[in-house]
Parts: sequence; structure tokens; C-alpha cells
Amino acid sequence: MYRPRLILMIGLLALAGGCNSGRQTVTGKVTYEDGAPVTAGTVVAEATIDGKMVGIQGNIESDGTFRMGGATPGDGALPGSYRVMIIAPSLSDFEKGQGKKPAFGGYDSFEKSGITLEVKPGKNELPIKVQHPK
Repeated sequence: MYRPRLILMIGLLALAGGCNSGRQTVTGKVTYEDGAPVTAGTVVAEATIDGKMVGIQGNIESDGTFRMGGATPGDGALPGSYRVMIIAPSLSDFEKGQGKKPAFGGYDSFEKSGITLEVKPGKNELPIKVQHPK
């Protein structure tokens, strides 16, 4: 279900390739509203910069932190206004059959997440809070 969107974002990331010139550091941490870290997933962002669609992404580490990148992991982002979504790890049919729920929900599209990021020159920090699954 999330695979086509991820493939699209990988294609957008290829468009954002090239030299690291002009890219700014973007880091962050994804936590639940109680402060506990989200331990897996992917943060994905897109923007239109100079008339071109660009995408960046970062894998969520076990402590909830992530580093955004385009052409290579953690290489940063071009300055601009980004829409952000968070993709939870996929569950296997076995896990679903056991009643396991995704780590979080409602953030898997740019429209539903409502999260934005303004990348400016220098270091950019994006703290994200999500709700526990119900």
C-alpha cells in the first residue's frame, strides 16, 4: 500500500541528485506525545524549488532521530518549504493476524500529516510528535 508512494519518492530523490552545493543540514526526532521515541519508519518530504519537484527522506533510528537527505542519506536539503509525511514500517500478514497495529497512523500522506518544514541556511531541526496507535 505504501510501496508506490515510496517508489515515487525514490524517483523524486533521483531528481534532487547532483552535488551537495547549497544543501542544509536537516535533523530531527520523532516521538509520541508522552515523549517516548518512535523506533522505526521513514520521514519523507517534498518541495518545489526553482520550478522542480525535489524530495528528501530520512530513516528513523531506534532512538527516534533522523537525518534528511536527497542524493545520499543525511546530505541535507535545499532551502525551501517542504511538506512532510511519515511512513510506518509495514506489518506482515502474520503480525496483522496477531492483532498488531502500525507504530502510528494518519501521517502517511502529505495531506493527512499536516507537517511542514521550512529549510533555511544553516542547521534545521524538525521535532515531530505523533499519537500512539489506538
